[in-house]
Amino acid sequence: MDNPVNDIIILLCKGIAHRRLYFSGHPKVRNYATTFVARLQEYFRVSRRKEFFIGVVDGHFIFDGQRLFGPTVVGRQLIAFMELLRCGGISFDEKVTVDTVSRLMDLVDSQKTKLDSLADARELFKKNGIETISLAGHYDQQPSVGRGEGKKAWEGEETGGFLQSPTLIYQAVFDVVTRAHGDAAGDRELDIDSARSVSEFMLRFTQTNFADVMQYIHYPDYDSYTVGHSVRVSSLAVYMGMQLSWPEEEIMSLATAAILHDVGKSKIDAEILYKTDALTTEEYRLIQNHPRLGAELLLSQQDTSAIDVAASWGHHQRHDGRGYPSRPAWLQPSPVIDLLQIIDVFEALTAVRPYKIALTPQQAFSIMINDHGAFDPALLALFISRIGIYPPGTYVQLSNGAIAMVHAIGNRLDRPRVRIVKTESGAVLGKDQQRELDLGRIAPESLYITRLLLSYLEE
Repeated sequence: MDNPVNDIIILLCKGIAHRRLYFSGHPKVRNYATTFVARLQEYFRVSRRKEFFIGVVDGHFIFDGQRLFGPTVVGRQLIAFMELLRCGGISFDEKVTVDTVSRLMDLVDSQKTKLDSLADARELFKKNGIETISLAGHYDQQPSVGRGEGKKAWEGEETGGFLQSPTLIYQAVFDVVTRAHGDAAGDRELDIDSARSVSEFMLRFTQTNFADVMQYIHYPDYDSYTVGHSVRVSSLAVYMGMQLSWPEEEIMSLATAAILHDVGKSKIDAEILYKTDALTTEEYRLIQNHPRLGAELLLSQQDTSAIDVAASWGHHQRHDGRGYPSRPAWLQPSPVIDLLQIIDVFEALTAVRPYKIALTPQQAFSIMINDHGAFDPALLALFISRIGIYPPGTYVQLSNGAIAMVHAIGNRLDRPRVRIVKTESGAVLGKDQQRELDLGRIAPESLYITRLLLSYLEE
C-alpha cells in the first residue's frame, strides 16, 4: 500500500483477526506479528521516532491528528478491545518484540469484559508480560501524544483512499466474516449492520475494480477456508449481480447473504470441518446440517432479512430440487439462491482446501456442466461467459515469458484483456507502468497464454 502507517496498522489488525481463527502461537498468527514488527522497525528507522502511537476517538483510529478510515473498518476488534480497557490509545516502543506483539494478540482474543479503570488495564498488560506496549488515556486527555503540530483530530479523513484499495476492501469483508463466525460460535448477537455496510463498500469498488478484488482469490494470507470462501463468494456475487443488471439494493442484499451464507459452519467442530481424511457417516451428516444451523441462527437475529435466511438454507440445494438439507416448503426457487449455489460450488472447486488441490476454472466448469440437474442451465451459461476460463484477477504467463493479471473478459474466453505486471526479463512493474493488452486483438500465434498462475510471484 502507498500509506505505510495504514499498512502497519492493518497488519496488526489482520494478525488479531487471524488469532481469533487459530490457536496461540499458530504459524499464521506468528507470521503477522513478525511482519508487523519488521514494518514497525522500518518506520522507526525512516521517521526517526521512538514510538508508534495509535489513538482512538469515537470508534475511529487517529494517527498524527488524522482520522484513518480504512484501518478503522478493518480494525473493529482492536478498537473494541481498547474500549474494554478504557483507554484512548496504544503506543508501541521501538524495542517492541515479536513475542510481545503475540501476547497482545492473545490478550485481544481473550479479553471479554470491560475493566473498571485504565490503571486496571495497565496492570493487566504487566501481568501478561506486555512491557514495550503502553496504554494512554482518552485522546482529549492526551493533547501532546501522537498529534501532529497544528492538526485537528478530524482533518484528512481518508475515505477516498479506502475506496481505492483492494487490500482494504477485501480485508474489511474478511474481518466482518471472521467476527460473524466468532460471534456465532460464542452465541453472541451478529453484527448484521456491519455486513450490510461492507457490502456497499464492495459494490462501489467492484463497479470499476473487480479484477483488483479478485486477485485475492488465491492470496496466501486469506486461506482460512470457510472465512475466505465466504469473502470470495460475496465478491463474485456482487460482480454477477452487476452483470445481470440487478438493482443496487438487490446486489447489496445478495452480497450480505453471501457473507453470512456459511455461518452455520461455526457450530461444527473444526476437527471435522477441516479434516483431511475421509469423513465418517456421522461427520458427513453434521457437515450437511450446517445450512439448517445457519438459517436457524440468522432467524434468531433481529436485523436479518429473508434473503439472508434463504441463502443460508438453500446454497446446497440443487436446481432439480435435490441437495441438502431437505428443502422446506417455504424455500421457493429463486434466481438469488440459484446464483449463490453456482458461485458457492465454483469457488469451492477452484480454491485450495485442506483435503484437495485447486482446480482450474476450466476444470471446474467441466464438472459443473456435466452435473446434470444441479444448476440452472441458463444462469450457469451466463456465469461461465462472464467469468471466463481465465477469470479477472487471476495471473497468467504469456508465451514471451511475461506475467500478466487478467483485467477483463475479452471477445473469446481464452483471449482475455490483461495487464502486464512482470516483464519477460523479470522486472516487476508498478501500477503506473503496467500496460493493458487485449489478447483478442492480437494474432494468437504471436502472443498467447501458456499457463494459469496462483500468483505472479510463482515461478
